[in-house]
Amino acid sequence: EMRMILTGAPDRPVRIDCEDMHLSADQMEVFDNHRVVATGNVLFESQSNRIASERLEFDTKTRTGTFYNASGTVSMANRVDRSMFGTQEPDAMFRGDEVHKLGPDTYKIVHGAFTTCVQPTPRWEMVGGSVTLKVHDHAFLTNSTLRVKGVPVMYLPAFYYPVQDDDRATGFLIPIY
Repeated sequence: EMRMILTGAPDRPVRIDCEDMHLSADQMEVFDNHRVVATGNVLFESQSNRIASERLEFDTKTRTGTFYNASGTVSMANRVDRSMFGTQEPDAMFRGDEVHKLGPDTYKIVHGAFTTCVQPTPRWEMVGGSVTLKVHDHAFLTNSTLRVKGVPVMYLPAFYYPVQDDDRATGFLIPIY
């Protein structure tokens, strides 16, 4: 097993560029030219997401890995009107003790939170349990609590939240008479 340790300077982190993926951190250990353990100010960026964490274990061949104490944003849809203005706003924000990247567009968030309300202080978020997020499709949450402005409103043992590319709105419908 080949092992290489890369250490950055305080103002210049170690950076790995791999096609459409960029990874930077204070220090990286590379095993067999494809397994990376990054520590300190870890930042992972790809076309559709940005994840910051304290530590990352990642395989550049399979493009899967685990982020520890992580937070990030993901762009759920590729809408033409957003790119016309030169920006790609995130469609969802998340954080978790662990964030597992299971595939190109699939993430599992453990003991964290998820919201599609992307404001500096989100009005609502789903907290706790686990979230399996399939970009362009859905989020499936287990053992979670809906919080509105930080206040627990409803416990949900399981919840399916559609996230689609067709600009349809998702949310809760308030019953009316």
